[in-house]
Amino acid sequence: MPEWIGPRIRFKCLLCGECCRLYWVPVTHVDLWRIAEGTGLKPRDFAAPIPKDAVGEWGVPSILLSDGRRHYVVLKKRLDGLCIFNKLSDGRFICSIYDRRPSSCRFYPFVYIPGDVVRLELAKDAERFCPGIGRGPVRDLSAEAEAAAAREAEMDSYREVADRWNGLVASSKVGGTFDEFLEFALAAARGLKFN
Repeated sequence: MPEWIGPRIRFKCLLCGECCRLYWVPVTHVDLWRIAEGTGLKPRDFAAPIPKDAVGEWGVPSILLSDGRRHYVVLKKRLDGLCIFNKLSDGRFICSIYDRRPSSCRFYPFVYIPGDVVRLELAKDAERFCPGIGRGPVRDLSAEAEAAAAREAEMDSYREVADRWNGLVASSKVGGTFDEFLEFALAAARGLKFN
């Protein structure tokens, strides 16, 4: 792992789901596999495409679909804006797939800034929406830094998967449907070794 430079901060994830309401959660092929294996759901049940031109540049790979547009693959949301995996328990929302949550969720409310040195910063306005900031013991965020570095490796692999898929769609070797992409992504993920 690269050298880690970051703050010491009081933070404890309270599993409140606020970050799941505020943001779309992009997923990789590994996330799709991890969630499908852990829940028994098909990726189509929990993942959806969102057009890149509608939401802007996120710095994650996008996939080309038969509509000719680039899309990000994200977790679906409910009508109230929460991720579909947030469930009400004892009067509060919690993540029902916490142990299998997407790699990008593993270090929020911190933002990972890629480079030779792992850098984490609080997400914009995090102090306002995240009740876990300022709670719990003082921590050095090394677990979050490790998760961010692991996500970067996973993202490199996903970039290769997306590039292969985009080439197949561009050359009309596949129909370019979202369901086809999900099958393609799962096949790629199954070829990898997981912890």
